[in-house]
Amino acid sequence: MALSGYGVPDTGAYEQEASDLTYRYNTDRSTNAYGRFLSQQRGSRDLGDMSRNFNRGLPNYKARFGQRGLAGPGIRSGAMQRSMGNMLGDYARDYGRVQQDATQEAQQYDLSSAQMDAAYNSGLASIEQRKQNEIANAALALEALRPYLGSSL
Repeated sequence: MALSGYGVPDTGAYEQEASDLTYRYNTDRSTNAYGRFLSQQRGSRDLGDMSRNFNRGLPNYKARFGQRGLAGPGIRSGAMQRSMGNMLGDYARDYGRVQQDATQEAQQYDLSSAQMDAAYNSGLASIEQRKQNEIANAALALEALRPYLGSSL
């Protein structure tokens, strides 16, 4: 039977509750940190693949204009310039979006981390407050018994 049933504060129960809360907090934080790491890794990989594919495809893209007589020495084709501008603009836009997505995903993990910190600190404060209330109530109960038990308390 718990000691609190006898009017004695069972502070060990509060310590166990705090220990459980700390364990859950640490495992959740570790999982969140690992998720953030994987997210960063995916983002870096996606950006690297995108750059590599662009750099590999650019020579072939330019060569097609030469094959059609729209590029080469002394030829300044408006169609080629416009097409290259579109291709470079699309690449820059898409690259920026992938970067932004990766940044926002990392921010989401950071927000989750901050929320976990707040919940953990609030939980510990709540446990401590309940513990202090139980101790104060036990002290009040003992003080109320003092007149009946004499000065032995």
